[in-house]
Amino acid sequence: MARGISRHSIFSQRLDRAVFGAYFLGGIVPLAALVAVVHQWVLPAYAEEPARLGWIAGLAFVSMLSLALYFALRHITTTAIARMDADNHRLRTLLTSSSELAEENHLEAILSSTAVRTRELTGTHRLAVYYAPRADKELELHASTDEVGQAWAASAGTAITALIDEALESGAPTTGADGTVAVPFARASGMRGAVVWKAENATTADSIDAVSTIAGIAGTAIERGDLADAQRNFFAHVTDLIVTALDAHVVDRKGHAMQTARLCNRLAHEVGLAPEQTERLHWSALLHDIGMLKTEPGRHTDRKAVRTHAAVGAHMLERIRLWEPVAPIVLHHHEWWDGSGYPEGLAGTAIPLESRIVGLADAVDAMQRSDSESAGMSLAEVLEEVELGSGTQFDPELVDAFRELVERGEIQL
Repeated sequence: MARGISRHSIFSQRLDRAVFGAYFLGGIVPLAALVAVVHQWVLPAYAEEPARLGWIAGLAFVSMLSLALYFALRHITTTAIARMDADNHRLRTLLTSSSELAEENHLEAILSSTAVRTRELTGTHRLAVYYAPRADKELELHASTDEVGQAWAASAGTAITALIDEALESGAPTTGADGTVAVPFARASGMRGAVVWKAENATTADSIDAVSTIAGIAGTAIERGDLADAQRNFFAHVTDLIVTALDAHVVDRKGHAMQTARLCNRLAHEVGLAPEQTERLHWSALLHDIGMLKTEPGRHTDRKAVRTHAAVGAHMLERIRLWEPVAPIVLHHHEWWDGSGYPEGLAGTAIPLESRIVGLADAVDAMQRSDSESAGMSLAEVLEEVELGSGTQFDPELVDAFRELVERGEIQL
C-alpha cells in the first residue's frame, strides 16, 4: 500500500481527518442537536424513570450506531484508496517497463529489466527469469534481482523448470502446489523463456495479469532484438562481399576500402564524432566506391567515367533501407572544401562532415599506394600533400586532426 494508511490512529492521516470531518458534520452535529432537544423538552415531560431510561438508551444506541457507521465508512474508504494505489502502482510499473523494453535490443538487458519490474509488481525476492534461444536448448537462469533470488532458483531448480515447461506447454501462467508462479514469454520465433517467482503472500490475479503483460512485452523485445542482430549480421557480411568484389574489380585498389575505413575511424575519434555518426561513417567508408562496380574495367582510367561513381553509388544505396543513411555521404565524398569538387560543387560546411572525412581518408590512402606507374608516397610526403590541400581540397580542421594523429604515431600507412 503506497500511502501507508495507519489503522491504529483515527486522526493521524489526512484521509482519516477528511472522513471524520464528514462524519462530524453529518453525524455528530445532528446527534448532538437531537440529544439537546431530548434533554431540554422530551425528558422533562416523562416523570416515570423507565420512560426516561428508555429515551436515554435509545440515544445511546443511535450514538453507537453512528460511531459504527463512521468506522465502516473509514474502512471502505481506506480499502478503496489502497486498491487505487495498488492499481496505480501496477500501471506505473507497466508503463515504465514498456518504455524500457521498447528501446532495448540486448537480451541480457531485456531479461534484467523484466526481473526488476516483476519484483516491483510482486514484492518478492524469490524471483528468476529463465531463457533458451531455441526449443532444443535447455532453459538457463539469466536474471534475478539479488542473491536471494539466485539461491532460491538454485535450490528449487528442477521444480522450477518443470513448472516453466508446463506453462510453456499451455501458453498461460501456471501456479504450482507450493504457490510458485511461472509466466511464459511469447515465443513466436521459437525461443523459450519465463518469469517465475514465489510470492511472500498470496499471489493475486492482478499481479499475474500485470507480469503476463510484461512477459509479453519482453518476448516481443527479444524477437525484435534477434531481428536487429540478424540485420546487423546481414549488413556486415553483405558489405564485406561488396568490398571484396570491389577489390577484385578495380586494379591496384585491393584493401583500399578497409584502409579508408580505418583512417576514418581514427579521424572520427579525434574530432569527437558521436557513436551513431562514427558507425555511419564506417559503413560509408567501406562503400564509398561502390559505384565503380557499374564502371567497366576498361574505363577505370577514363576521368569522365570515373567522376560518375559517387552519384551512381549513392543511387544504388538509397534504394536499400539499411544503407539509405550512408547514401548522402557517398554522394559527396569527392566534394572539395573550396567548392571545386563533384558531383554538386558543394563547399565548406555545406559538405556533410562524414563526407569530408571520407574524402580525406580516401585521398590519403590513394597517395600512399604504389601502382604500375608510380611508387606510393611516404607518410611524411602524404602529410605534406594533405597540408598543401588544406582550405582547398580538405577541411582545415580535419587536416589539423590528421596532423595530430601522425605526430602521435597513430597513423601508419
